[in-house]
Amino acid sequence: MATKYVTQTKLKKNTIADIFGFILDKGKTARREIERETGFSWGTVSASVAFLIEKGYVVEEKTESDGTAGRVTLLLKPASDGIVSIGLDVNRSGFSCKIIALDASVKKSIDAEFTAETRDELLRQSEELCRAALEWCRDEGLRVFSLGIAIQGSVNGRLGVSMKFPGITEWTPINIKEHFSCTFHLPVYLGHDPKCMLLGEMSLRRCNDCLLFRVDEGIGMAVSLDGRILDDTERFELGHTVAVWDDRGGRCQKQGSLEEYGSLSAIPAVRTKGADAVLSAPKAYAAELARAGEYFARALYNMYTLFKPQRIIITGKASRLECFTESSISILKGEDVEVTVDPDNSAAYGAAVESIKSAIKDFVF
Repeated sequence: MATKYVTQTKLKKNTIADIFGFILDKGKTARREIERETGFSWGTVSASVAFLIEKGYVVEEKTESDGTAGRVTLLLKPASDGIVSIGLDVNRSGFSCKIIALDASVKKSIDAEFTAETRDELLRQSEELCRAALEWCRDEGLRVFSLGIAIQGSVNGRLGVSMKFPGITEWTPINIKEHFSCTFHLPVYLGHDPKCMLLGEMSLRRCNDCLLFRVDEGIGMAVSLDGRILDDTERFELGHTVAVWDDRGGRCQKQGSLEEYGSLSAIPAVRTKGADAVLSAPKAYAAELARAGEYFARALYNMYTLFKPQRIIITGKASRLECFTESSISILKGEDVEVTVDPDNSAAYGAAVESIKSAIKDFVF
């Protein structure tokens, strides 16, 4: 039996990866802080940082003088150019792509219409969008570090498997992570779309206790407590709740899923004309949107009561419609919680950010 051991080369790569990850998490840091917080020796930190700077992963920035003669501190931060990550959002409401630098600044956005009716067509459209992003990066002289994919439906992010995708009845589970890694020869991260939105939000604002709801034709949910996102299997399927309120008797009736009543799917015109028709003329559907918001509000309040977050984020296409959002969030009036309506929250951005962090250990430095 062969003896397993860690080579000096492997140990060196792991050390560089740990230090690079520390710099990514901090955003800006100094060598002495890395030494103090990680426990690595000064020589190890200096050598690893020099390598990261040489390869273009990290840059140095001089701090403003504190008035002490001869004292200038050099801060380290992720590079804002040269190396990028690609994020894809695969959702029935549309495909989107974000290309971001290692410092999480957005370099390029690409959108595409969702027309897939089968699993193979969805994969093909996703691959086409990824190829378009890679071609743009190549033209701009940018090196691609990783690929992140946010996907709708039932997802096992730990295994990289899409178990089910809404609207495609003959869907069979597929390892999306493995498929795209083999196709594009990149480290790949796969996550549920609301989770990716929350990951992006946490990277920007460092929110610890938070609920995020994505409301389009369906309803997605993600939860973070103490700075950690819950549910590793990514199956917070709030939209599949089957109890529906009956105004006549004040009882719950098992008539259908919440997303049939509390999302854009509740508007008949969405089924016949598409969501964009409602988005372009919201006043014509004001009463229906307000009613959908009332259904969603009850589930929203239940989740608030359960988790008691500091912050609630409502995003997705429905968040662009005041008739819906005002009806939804009025139920939280007087509660000790910050409510943010953010139509521009991007699952593709969050997937790209998280793919950088998850790819560090696998990337060949």
